[in-house]
Amino acid sequence: MASHALDQRLFTLTADLTSEQDSVSASDGVNLIDGWLKVIDGHASTDNIAGKLNELRDQLTSDEPDTDLVQSLLLTLADHTSQVAQGSNTQEQTAGKLESLAATLRQLASL
Repeated sequence: MASHALDQRLFTLTADLTSEQDSVSASDGVNLIDGWLKVIDGHASTDNIAGKLNELRDQLTSDEPDTDLVQSLLLTLADHTSQVAQGSNTQEQTAGKLESLAATLRQLASL
């Protein structure tokens, strides 16, 4: 399981993507996905998210990514993230960060 410091850094880096729209690359996305996969490793409630992150990673590393699929995966990840945020075992502070993350994913899907 990843450290709390990595969690915090990933929340910030992901949120920053929407303010740096012109300079976001596929490799930036892949690096973030790899970090998030480390963070959620071992959490049973995130199995669906890990699967979608891996699908998104595959698209971002593809020579010809399917932009419609990328958009769909981002929206699905946003929905799953919101569901985790609303879970009964999620602390209020973490829930707020997860909802912000879901909003960022939705914003990225609309770019």
